[in-house]
Amino acid sequence: MSVAAAALMVFLARGIEVNPLDRIGQISGLAGLQLRYALIALVLLILLVVTARVRWAAHAPTARRLAAAAASGLFSGLVAGAILIALRGTSWGLFALYGDAGTLSDWAHVLMDTGTMKPDYPPGWIHVIAWYSQLTDTAPENALKPLQIAGTALFGPVAYLAWRLLLTPMWALALGVLPAIVLIEPYKPYTTIMLVVMVPVLLALLRRLRRAGDTTWRGIVLPAIGFGLALGLIFLIYSGWFVWSAPGIVVAALVLFPWRTGWAKGLTLLLVTAGVFVAVSSRHLFGLLDASGSVKDRYFYWDTWTEPTYIAMWRTDLPGTTGPWPPPGEIGGVGLFTILALVGLATAIAVARSRTIVITLTCVFAGAWLLRFHFGSQMYAADAVQLYPRSTAELLYCLLLLTGFAAYYGVRRFDAVTRVRAALSSPSLGLGALVAVFLLLASAGSSIGDRYMPRVDNSLGVLATASHLTRQTDGNCPAYNHTLGKGCYGKNDPRYHLALEELAELSLKPGELRHPSSGNG
Repeated sequence: MSVAAAALMVFLARGIEVNPLDRIGQISGLAGLQLRYALIALVLLILLVVTARVRWAAHAPTARRLAAAAASGLFSGLVAGAILIALRGTSWGLFALYGDAGTLSDWAHVLMDTGTMKPDYPPGWIHVIAWYSQLTDTAPENALKPLQIAGTALFGPVAYLAWRLLLTPMWALALGVLPAIVLIEPYKPYTTIMLVVMVPVLLALLRRLRRAGDTTWRGIVLPAIGFGLALGLIFLIYSGWFVWSAPGIVVAALVLFPWRTGWAKGLTLLLVTAGVFVAVSSRHLFGLLDASGSVKDRYFYWDTWTEPTYIAMWRTDLPGTTGPWPPPGEIGGVGLFTILALVGLATAIAVARSRTIVITLTCVFAGAWLLRFHFGSQMYAADAVQLYPRSTAELLYCLLLLTGFAAYYGVRRFDAVTRVRAALSSPSLGLGALVAVFLLLASAGSSIGDRYMPRVDNSLGVLATASHLTRQTDGNCPAYNHTLGKGCYGKNDPRYHLALEELAELSLKPGELRHPSSGNG
């Protein structure tokens, strides 16, 4: 249901015909997406109301499950639909042939020509690009657009399904999808979605480790094979999060290991999981280890100039016009959002410090926090970033999860109180919660989608602008390129960069253009 909802939103977005380089067109497109989203959500909510009636009460849990799954898909489908609108009229994906998009295309070409690629970069996404190119008989650079849209659309369903390993449908939506909305990244969708999947898989592994003494040998070996396969595939798609998570996971495993009640089974679980993981990921794993001492990341950008304890907002590589950064905080320079997140962390420890999930998330946060400052403190002497700012995403995600689980375990403390339990299981409460979630996801999806609309202000919008300024592989300019009045250019044409500079200097930002009928077309 979740995948179907995401696919439906993308399909409906195809029917929205606007000029993505016209700000009125962008707003109309986002409004059109919201209308479609609202109508689908309304149908689902009506279904919930109908099944809450006495004669249909037996079907209410199924209706809530369908609505929760659909909400996760509608959110990422909404963002994917916005990307589809932003790239309307061009065959390029975000950023065309430039930056990471160009590098990924080049690596896919090499893979298709030679059958090999760099062993120190996760091969999963490169293989997907090459496979799709061969399947559709298109160049890898033209495969990026459909894959970016599909990857973005699958973000919500994958997050929801991963957290269903641990939680009921409504809680999987609340704790699995809502905290993850800050991580969705249409430009390279395969990166952050692997963080969202990795966390519940590791939590499920450590939960089984803690209970190993009470588990049959069959319940140890078979799940261990599954965990090894899952973690190996995640590693092959994007391995960066394993670096930040490793210290915390090791400490959590030592704390949760069944030293007295089932050490043999616990050791078997870990060894089988590790063995399968290494077997699946060996080429990339050993390539990464071999390159660890020689490869340096010297990409210094705005986030490497940011005060290092600020993790309240992750803005990727292009923050846009943000003013002072970090934003001035209310208490000693610390913002209210950060304070509330830390209250959530404290509450989680207070109400559930012995729970596997809280122990693991706290350890992962602490380990990533220390590694962040370790790499950050070496930047000046080593002249290397080593992806240090990327830890922001994981630290923020851990804090949001801990805040959510503080509420989850806090609510569960009242299960024994009859009136409270009845109130919490009330259909009206579930309906109200879903209404609020649908509106939150609608607002978040629209805001995120708007950030990727074409503009030239050092924001994510420049990724789509580049796609409208770049000559397509068939030799033609993108359909709406004339709106810019700057022509279209090849990758190495210096006029491309000059056009971007002129657009910015003259304030002819695509995101601010008015409708042609106004006289400013």
